[in-house]
Amino acid sequence: MALCYNKGCGEKFDPSKNKDDSCIFHPGIPIFHDALKGWSCCKKRTTDFSEFLSIKGCTRGRHSNVKPQEPLRPEVSSDKGQISHTNGQEIIYQGPKSAEALQKERPSSDQPLTKLPHKVSASLLQELQKLGLSNSAESEKKESENVMHGTRCKNTGCKT
Repeated sequence: MALCYNKGCGEKFDPSKNKDDSCIFHPGIPIFHDALKGWSCCKKRTTDFSEFLSIKGCTRGRHSNVKPQEPLRPEVSSDKGQISHTNGQEIIYQGPKSAEALQKERPSSDQPLTKLPHKVSASLLQELQKLGLSNSAESEKKESENVMHGTRCKNTGCKT
């Protein structure tokens, strides 16, 4: 008895009795998107992993005793920049910057401070003008500056 390596099958079979329709499997790849799990060849999706494993195959074919090839993974080295060789190409993974490098990029505390410009998009300016918020904010500020004679102070504990 041999073990079938088709995705979604995993049954033991007799190679001499292997027929064209004896295996039910998934020819696609597994898809994990957000909380949903499923196969690229099927429409059915589920949130539970055990339900995902129990989704019946969508294709019939022969059992296969050939192990699938492992996906290529990048080689990890202990250097600051990690290098991986895949299919003759060199891929360099850049790690996070060190504290020393960040300190060098930071301006000196002796330099004078500069104010950062604030940018307001044109669409927000149009909406503010439609609502008249800029005018009402200015008028409220003027009202708060002028206190009429005889008005009691609103601060707690103050009786003037």
